[in-house]
Amino acid sequence: MALTGFLMWLALLAAAGLCFPRRPHITGILFILLGVWSSILRLVASGSARPVPWFTAIGMGAVWFAIGISQLRRYADPHTRAAHVKSWTA
Repeated sequence: MALTGFLMWLALLAAAGLCFPRRPHITGILFILLGVWSSILRLVASGSARPVPWFTAIGMGAVWFAIGISQLRRYADPHTRAAHVKSWTA
């Protein structure tokens, strides 16, 4: 289960990175999902030999969640989002 969870976490991170140049709003949503998934992974890994402490997992999830919220707030304005896309595609 740990490998499947890590692959899902890695897929969310890769998708967020690939969506950033053209779709920063979707990137924010993917970062929020990454934060939620990081916290859920701690609950799933409770039976492993060396689980991550809960406060570390919650902290890591909170960081990704905060990055996602900042992305959503930064690119909420359509003009800002269009300027960002234009700078990456020019």
